Parts: sequence; C-alpha cells; structure tokens
Amino acid sequence: MVQTADNKARRDKLAALLELASRSSQALIVTHNDPDPDAFGAAAGLAELFRRRLQLRSAIAYSGIIGRAENKAMVRELGIDARPLSCISFADYGLLVLVDSQPGAGNQPLGHTRLPDAVIDHHPLRTETLNVPFWDVRNDCSATSTIVTGYLRLARLSPSRATATALFYGIKTDSLGLARSSHDEDTQAYVYLQHRLDREALTRIENASVSPDYFQALDRALHQTTAYDGLVVARIGDMQYPDMAAEVADFLRRLQGARVIVALGRFHGDVVISVRSPDSGAALDELVEKVIRSDGTAGGHGYMAAGRVPASLAGSAAATEDEIVRRFSRALGQDRYTPRPLIS
Repeated sequence: MVQTADNKARRDKLAALLELASRSSQALIVTHNDPDPDAFGAAAGLAELFRRRLQLRSAIAYSGIIGRAENKAMVRELGIDARPLSCISFADYGLLVLVDSQPGAGNQPLGHTRLPDAVIDHHPLRTETLNVPFWDVRNDCSATSTIVTGYLRLARLSPSRATATALFYGIKTDSLGLARSSHDEDTQAYVYLQHRLDREALTRIENASVSPDYFQALDRALHQTTAYDGLVVARIGDMQYPDMAAEVADFLRRLQGARVIVALGRFHGDVVISVRSPDSGAALDELVEKVIRSDGTAGGHGYMAAGRVPASLAGSAAATEDEIVRRFSRALGQDRYTPRPLIS
C-alpha cells in the first residue's frame, strides 16, 4: 500500500511538471555553479523527457567553470550542449528549471530576484523553494539524476545511450557507486541505467587525462596537509578551478584514521572549502553551515559538503584559512588543534 501511494505521488509530480512545461515552446534548464556529473545528468535527462514527450526544445546552462577533467570529458563524450549562463537571454525561454540546487542556496546562479518555474533537487528542502510553482525535492535520494530517471521510466521512455550514461554517472558519483545510498530508488535507477549506458564512453570519462598542473596542485596540497585527532586539513593555495578542492578532499577520504577532511583553496578572491567524511552520518552539511555562518555560502549532504567565503574575511587569504580551520576544530570539539604534517 505504501509503495502504491509512493507511485501515485511520483506520477502526480510528473503529470504536474509536464503540464507546466507544455505551456512553453522552449525550456531553460539551469544547473548549480561549477556543475558536477549529477547536475549534468539530471539536466540531460530532463531535456530528453521534454523533447520526446512534449516536443519541447531545451537549453542547458550553467555558471562558473567545468573544471574537473572527468566533467569536461562527460560533456564532450556525451554531447551535452551546456552553455554559459552569461550567453543566455532569459526572455527567449518560457520555462525556467533549476536542477540539483534550490532558490536560496549559495551555489545557484539565479540570485535572489529571479525565481524558477520548477525546481528538481535532492538536497534538504529550502523555505524559498515553497514559492516555486513546481518543485520536487527528495532528500532521501542520493542524486537528482535518480529523480529524473524515475520521470523517464514513469513516462515509459527508454533513455538514449548518452542520456543513460549521463544519468548513471551522476548517480554513481553522488552516491559513491551506491555506497552512500540506502534508498531503493537509487538502486533501481542505477541497475536500470546500467543495462542501457555506453560503457566505452563511461570508461573514457572516468579515466580522463589530466594536465601536469593537476599533479602539481596535488603535490602542493599533500605537502600542506596536516592531521590531528581525525581532522585532516589540506591547503591547496591558488587553484585553476574550484573543483580542485573537492578532488583533494576526495583523494584524502581514504586516509586511515580520517574522520573529517577539509580541503581549502583560493579561487577568484574566495577561499573554496570542500569537506568529506568516510562516515555517511557525519552531518557535514550542518557542520559547514555552522563554520561558515553568514560569512559566505554553504551546502551539501551528511558525508559531502562545500562552502565559500571571501578570502579577505580575516584580512588575507592565509588568515582567512587559519580562521576557518579554527572554526572547524572548535566545532569538532578540538579546542586545541595541534596539527601534524601528513608528509614530513
């Protein structure tokens, strides 16, 4: 009975979205800043749903940088036509959809004055989202791509190989191959897509080549990494793209004894913060919001979170990083943080 009620709710959501979209001749699908695979996967899946079900044309737009080698390869290999939001005229589109983020979140490019027509996301529901005509926010799903895969299945549309690959990779990266998921919808979507994707394209994406700058940044970060009582802090310095902080944090997640990994880097006048934990119940989203307060932007999940603050917050980038580290150590109950270098 519960499953039947869930299915009806899902079908009602899909029907409401399609009814709203049918009023427009063109849709603009906007991702969060510096989009990741889940954002691109959800956007690509939604564009295919609109095209095949409603003959509705869609454009995918983003703000920031596609920096990570795997993300660049994903866009290239799967033919995802994503354009910088700065090149888009909102007046050309009758439907504005925000995916993998929500109004009020610090990582969405629409600001506080432009409200989307629809929001599809898997992060905790924000109050601002309640003002949107259509919203489907499921915090129990590990990826927004899971939600969009459900739309396609309910609409009885088998995704193209490229779209299936994009959705699958979005779920895989956000759930660590389902290791971070306990929800049946994630598992069902993952298995469903696994039989429809382009395995060769996925292999090329996951093994994308990186430049020497990547290894130089990684070397610099490792030599500036300290650890104390489970808190691991990596200082990257200047970064060519903001995702480098996430890459370093992901790399250090496997460090034995690490409970919370904090990677800090500098990009365009900001200190970019990426936080990881091997513990899915770590509540890192709450931790990062507690640390950053009103000094910047923050968001994420229990095991993965991020934030940004102005590099000038404490007078200089170095002083700002020191202050952020102090806040993390205090929030974790370490009043006296005595760091030890990871590499002597």
